[in-house]
Amino acid sequence: MEAVKDHSIRHAHRQYYVTESSKIKWKVPCKYSTEEQWCRWELRGHVKCNPSYEIKHVIQNVKDQTGYDVPYQKAWYSLKMAREIVYGRWESSVQKLPAYLGAIQKYNPGTIVEWKYEGFQASTGKYVMGYVFWAFKPCIDGFQFCRNIISVDGTHLYTKYKYKLLIAAAMDGNQQVLPLAFAVVDEETYPSWKWFLQQLSRHVIRGRREMCLISDHHGGLIKAVLEGPDFVSPHGVHRYCLRHVCSNFNSTIKNVVLKDLCWQAGSEYQLRKFNRIMDEIKKQDVKAFAYLDQINKEKWTASHDGGCHAQQSASVVTRRQGRHGMNTHVVKIANRECSCGKWNQFGIPCSHAQKVCGAYNISAASMIKDYYDVMAYNNTYSKHFEPVQSEDYWDDPNFQLVYDPTIRTVTRPSRNQTTRIHNEMDWRQTRARQAQQQQGDSSIQENVP
Repeated sequence: MEAVKDHSIRHAHRQYYVTESSKIKWKVPCKYSTEEQWCRWELRGHVKCNPSYEIKHVIQNVKDQTGYDVPYQKAWYSLKMAREIVYGRWESSVQKLPAYLGAIQKYNPGTIVEWKYEGFQASTGKYVMGYVFWAFKPCIDGFQFCRNIISVDGTHLYTKYKYKLLIAAAMDGNQQVLPLAFAVVDEETYPSWKWFLQQLSRHVIRGRREMCLISDHHGGLIKAVLEGPDFVSPHGVHRYCLRHVCSNFNSTIKNVVLKDLCWQAGSEYQLRKFNRIMDEIKKQDVKAFAYLDQINKEKWTASHDGGCHAQQSASVVTRRQGRHGMNTHVVKIANRECSCGKWNQFGIPCSHAQKVCGAYNISAASMIKDYYDVMAYNNTYSKHFEPVQSEDYWDDPNFQLVYDPTIRTVTRPSRNQTTRIHNEMDWRQTRARQAQQQQGDSSIQENVP
């Protein structure tokens, strides 16, 4: 209650009255809100509580409050004004960006911020925004205890300017995502990806070897990766995101059953099983097989992934009784690898490795990768973020920034239009694929030992 009173006096500058009070609930509407006329601040409050508040909610809210069907254009302008009042305009946000990122660095020492300017306006003495990169110090420190895997991708910023957000993320020992770095760029191009990867290598990776970069098949990104030292042999590797491969495959072939087989082929660790799945794809659709066959198998399949291998020192052959006969797997303790591929991929001794460890009186737990250790997991999230204080305590930046007006898009009140082509990655698959699987003979897992 005291917080509401303090907020009303210091910030809202509006009077309220209590309509309901109990031990668990305290309801206080605006004094000027009545059944005949709803408060003009209400839309602003919805936007502040929910930044993704949509136009259809505005129309429905006005309908519920007044019984009036507000035109789409008026709802569009009202929501636009409410967002600008609460969060500011894009132009003013760009101008505040240097001070805000500087405040983050001030209260979280070690946070990295890098700028690349598009130009300089001599008449105003301001720099034109090009690229900006930032990485939080707690995330940089936590990455040292994560797996040697970094995933990168880009997405649109839905404003009237065509900026993109680039993101790099790691994975901890509990398969959870740790955000590493961000960048705002004008477009997803070779120069922007090259600059982003350079900053990532300099400030986050910092010479760490045997890194694996996972991305989509973007041409500019692939070219940028080849020119960087951290994700090419012998220092690291570059792999394609299997989900993107399957999505692109399905966009061309348009068959969810074959898409499932594509996923199975990319996820399979044993070469003989991979070959049988590919034979099944070829049997069902030659064009689908040709599509996958032209992609470098080392980039998207676990059976051809390879990885980094140490010098061989010993090998043991194990046999297990399977449904289809005797299967032979080679376990190399010194290299921490097994021919089944699971130890190599997951960093945890497979059942074959555990048998061999038991025969040699070696603790299988000691062969687990360090990033699975509870202490490593705690260290990943041991550092904390300090909150950023209000603007009154921000330091003035040593430069002023303006947006680039040349990359503005046309914005007018109309129905929401997408700025990219949506595909089946944007929604969950329905249960229809299971019906197709039952009708066909594509249950490959039952046929592959």
